[in-house]
Amino acid sequence: MSDFSIEYILNRAGEKYDGTNGSLGVRQQQQQQQQHLEQQHDQLQQLQGNQQATFMDQIPVLDWLQYTRYHPPKLQRTLRQGPAKRTPGRLPRIPFTPTQLQALESAYKASNYLSAEDANKLADSLDLTNTRVKIWFQNRRARERRDRREKDESYDSTLSSNASSPEPDDVIDIV
Repeated sequence: MSDFSIEYILNRAGEKYDGTNGSLGVRQQQQQQQQHLEQQHDQLQQLQGNQQATFMDQIPVLDWLQYTRYHPPKLQRTLRQGPAKRTPGRLPRIPFTPTQLQALESAYKASNYLSAEDANKLADSLDLTNTRVKIWFQNRRARERRDRREKDESYDSTLSSNASSPEPDDVIDIV
């Protein structure tokens, strides 16, 4: 019989290693595990009123076997303390006040584009930086283009849906 046959590996290979230093630790672990399982079995029988315990009752439940990539363990998360982290060198977001927004909107209604001089004057009067005023105008123009595009698309879809439906004159009654 070859040393690589399944029968040899399952039945006879262990005989070579019995009593060697390498097998002593393994044997001791196996005996301890067996004793532990027997103790659990005894405790389980006492709890169940000496009823017959099934094989599945003897197997320890290993929670870590239940975890997968899509079912990870529930871990307690630490709550953040203090202010939110942001990119180094970046200032926190400061929203515009209602009076600043009103002044910016009225300036936008007067002209969609500001000259450098008008942008500087408006920034000084609102206590804002020139850059914030310019960016607000860019964003406002972009919002207007987006709203106009969405309005045109909804109007076009309304026209196409009306064009595909038959007119009342085209309906033929079959009796």
